[in-house]
Amino acid sequence: MAQSYRTALGRPGTFDQPTHRVVSLPRALIHCESFWRLFQSAGYAVRLSQKAQDALLQINPDRERRHMKMSAITWAKLRSLPRYVSGDFRTWRLRLIHSGAAFLLVGFAIFCGALSSADAQTSKAVVVDHSRDTIDLWNSVALLSDPTHSLTIDDVLAKQDQFRGPLRTPHANLGQRSDTVWLRADIAVSEDAPLDWWLSIDFIYLDEIDLYVVEKGRVVQSMSVGEEEASAKPAFAFHQPVFQLALESGRQYELVIRIRKYSPNAMLTPISLIRTGSLIEDEASTQFWRAIMLGVGGCFVAYALFTAALKRDPLCLWFALFAICSTVYASAYYGFLHAHLWPGSSGRYADIIARYCMLLRSISCFLFVDLVLDLRKRSPRTSWLLKSLTVFFTVLTSLLVTGLISRSPVALAFSLIGTLPLLLLVPFVLRRAAEGDPLWDRAVAGVTCYAIGMIVGAGLHYGLFPWNRWTESIEHLGALLNMTAWLVVISIRTHRRQRAAEVTAVRERQAVARLAVDLKRQKEIAEEASRAKSRFLAAASHDLRQPVHAMSLFIGALRNVPMNDEGQHLIRQIEMSADAIDRLFAALLDISKLDAGVVKICRQAFPIDTVLARVCDDYSTEAAAKGLTLSYVRSRAIVDSDPALVERIARNLISNAVRYTDAGRIVVGCRRRGSSVAIQVWDTGRGIPLDQQELVFQEYYQVHNPESDRAKGLGLGLAIVRRVSDLLECDLRLRSTPGQGSCFEIALPRVSEAVTPVGESVDEPSATSASGLVVVIDDEKAIRTGMSALLSNWGYEVLTAGSADEAIQLLAGHTAIPDLLICDLRLRDGENGIEVIERLRTEYNSSIPAMLITGDTAADRLVEVQASELLVLHKPVPNSKLRAATVHLMTAAALSREANTE
Repeated sequence: MAQSYRTALGRPGTFDQPTHRVVSLPRALIHCESFWRLFQSAGYAVRLSQKAQDALLQINPDRERRHMKMSAITWAKLRSLPRYVSGDFRTWRLRLIHSGAAFLLVGFAIFCGALSSADAQTSKAVVVDHSRDTIDLWNSVALLSDPTHSLTIDDVLAKQDQFRGPLRTPHANLGQRSDTVWLRADIAVSEDAPLDWWLSIDFIYLDEIDLYVVEKGRVVQSMSVGEEEASAKPAFAFHQPVFQLALESGRQYELVIRIRKYSPNAMLTPISLIRTGSLIEDEASTQFWRAIMLGVGGCFVAYALFTAALKRDPLCLWFALFAICSTVYASAYYGFLHAHLWPGSSGRYADIIARYCMLLRSISCFLFVDLVLDLRKRSPRTSWLLKSLTVFFTVLTSLLVTGLISRSPVALAFSLIGTLPLLLLVPFVLRRAAEGDPLWDRAVAGVTCYAIGMIVGAGLHYGLFPWNRWTESIEHLGALLNMTAWLVVISIRTHRRQRAAEVTAVRERQAVARLAVDLKRQKEIAEEASRAKSRFLAAASHDLRQPVHAMSLFIGALRNVPMNDEGQHLIRQIEMSADAIDRLFAALLDISKLDAGVVKICRQAFPIDTVLARVCDDYSTEAAAKGLTLSYVRSRAIVDSDPALVERIARNLISNAVRYTDAGRIVVGCRRRGSSVAIQVWDTGRGIPLDQQELVFQEYYQVHNPESDRAKGLGLGLAIVRRVSDLLECDLRLRSTPGQGSCFEIALPRVSEAVTPVGESVDEPSATSASGLVVVIDDEKAIRTGMSALLSNWGYEVLTAGSADEAIQLLAGHTAIPDLLICDLRLRDGENGIEVIERLRTEYNSSIPAMLITGDTAADRLVEVQASELLVLHKPVPNSKLRAATVHLMTAAALSREANTE
């Protein structure tokens, strides 16, 4: 079976025989003269072959020169025309002129191709000799139609007189036919002619071809190419149907060719005789250029697929679909698919693939233009029409390919599918062209090239244009130009999107910068407000602490005054009120210390049981008074943390549980969690709603205290727990169900070594063992009076003063050095307690034990006190705490003196 590859078109060879030249060449040139005038007037100097130009001048030299002169004048006027056109009208007018000129240029090229095929032979026999390697047989061919498909070779030989021809047409194109066609050509082989001749029919979409070589009415050679038979098997593989002829020198033959198509379609029959060397050379040249075209299409396909996968843009997807279908269609059209998939058969399957590829690329053309022009927003009706046409032509092509409808009535309309987007979008194109948008220009220019190719292809298959080198590939060139234009469109669109993204990013960065500046300003305002609040609270706290501290001192002094039971009861009530106030101030002080960053962590390994047992023991009485059961599950776990801060967390959690549990029980225990120990406090209290579980750790927030009962605290307990846990880098968790209770959990790192229990109480000396000189310096008279009474009751000798100068004057009458200095931090006239203590120590040249008592909680004051390394007590000071500190300092001083004496 012959390989149905396609080869190069036979080169015209009839000019080498002057006796056989077609005498109608000047007449054909006269018909083209108007096109020549038009292109000269438009300024497009299209060069005809020198032979065609000479023929035009020979027809009417004077008239030709006159027209050329007028053409030059007309062109000068056309060049000056844009000066009289202004604004956008000039822009799109010039573009329309260029587009029209491009259409005419393509049409003129087609006619030039027709002229190149006009050289034909009119003799009854074509001479085959050694002077030519390629002989075009078309214009020496006679035709006989067989509508019934029933004639045999014997019937045809008997009807020699019914052949009409030779066919004097340059088209080599019989158009749309459904009958069987018999073609006959007479050849005469000269004595010196080479004998390696092949007959080539350069069109693969012919279902069945039979070749008969007849000599003197007798068939001497027969070959067939088609679905069923394949007797011609050339040694070389070619893309078109070829038949190797067995000719002898000095003889005359009739070549009778039977061509049949099973369905109505174009019947193109460019028949030629060609020698083996020329056949191979032309095949290589043709395949080279076609391979280049397919390679370019393949590059477009690769780029389109890469772009579609990378950008996920529907526009790139339709571009990829168009590129794939165009490349596959060209492969089928040029015979590559036919040669590799169905070698030796007719082009029926390749024709089916080509039809579907034509459909898909036309659909992609619709959708691409719809997206580029943004018709869904600009013109929804036009967009709907394009999509409707897409559905219509999908159904139409399916019916055509499956044979459910005849191709003849609708094939031409289907072939013009590529022109429809351009025709529908003319108003949009003109409007956007006036705006100078290159995106639309390129998109429509590409579709225009594609439409021109489709029109020429349709005309070619209907016999309107000749089959030659121009018309054979113009459809595929149009598709390549369309892909090139679309590639530019995608590049412009991508560039615009990148620029838009860059502009958006710049705007976002500017907005973020403005927001950062605004946030910084708001942060500074908030910090200043917070500092103002802290200063206010510190000042208010200091002023409030002074009388409360004095009241505490007087209460301590009253306890040693003899009175009846009722008086003792009143003293206890006053002490309870003072203790409540003390707790409130202690919470404020803790928050201030944590915010100021003066709380230092003293990590050590200690048994958690000693801390939890002491805290639970302290709150057991309060829990029992409310009818609650406070249970503690003892633990032998040893943790690594700060015992004082851990105790502070435990006290706040257990205190909250006792305060907000109305009935039931409270359980405190530990659980091992890997390398940590989780301290858990369970209660059967009121619970905390989920939306408030983060809010309870904020300052002054209380869930179950709508009446703002200060007996329940200020709402600082859990805020202190959160701050201390963050300071210790411990995980704090809360689980709570409203109406059932809550569980607070804090995880501490666990260690394994044994340690000595911490927090053991030290026996304090009795009041009778107290003695020594204590100097109290405070600018508040009430505090001095209360402190003097309390310390005197404890057995100390007391001197009180309001300033350093006053203290020095009082001490001048005493020969002994003070045993203890108790000084307020903030004194009148700007005096500072730290400076007063240093002054007195310098005065006596002795490191006198001293303590600071202050009601100031400002952050800067706390840092200053922390740096002084003095013992600091914050007002109001409980009597027990004041006594313990006094005994501790005086005992340490006494031990130090004894050590120095020894």
